[in-house]
Amino acid sequence: MNCALLAFVSLALASPMTQLKGVVTDSNGAVIRGAHILVQWDPSGSGVGLRSNVGIKQALMVETDARGEFEADLPPGFYDVFVSASAFSPECRKVRIKPGETATYNPRLKVDALVINETGDSFPR
Repeated sequence: MNCALLAFVSLALASPMTQLKGVVTDSNGAVIRGAHILVQWDPSGSGVGLRSNVGIKQALMVETDARGEFEADLPPGFYDVFVSASAFSPECRKVRIKPGETATYNPRLKVDALVINETGDSFPR
């Protein structure tokens, strides 16, 4: 048990937390509050010794605030970031967070065509 704890502490000290942050807006630039951001680690490269791809073992979910902003503290690594909000088409991007850096991702979501076709409106209310 002590060896496992020591290994965890060593990994934590060797991999300081970094940050992913951004603002979710619509195609007109208006902020989207309450958008969901799912962050999932992509372990590509970690199996061949890429030490700066530490990642997280379980997916992380965050939500935008009233200003459309979000942030997440994460260890360095490759991440798939999925963004969704009611009435909008979801967006996904791979983001690389390097040690000691803050990564910024500012997705612009488009109103989903299904919503437009069904409601006859071009913007959700």
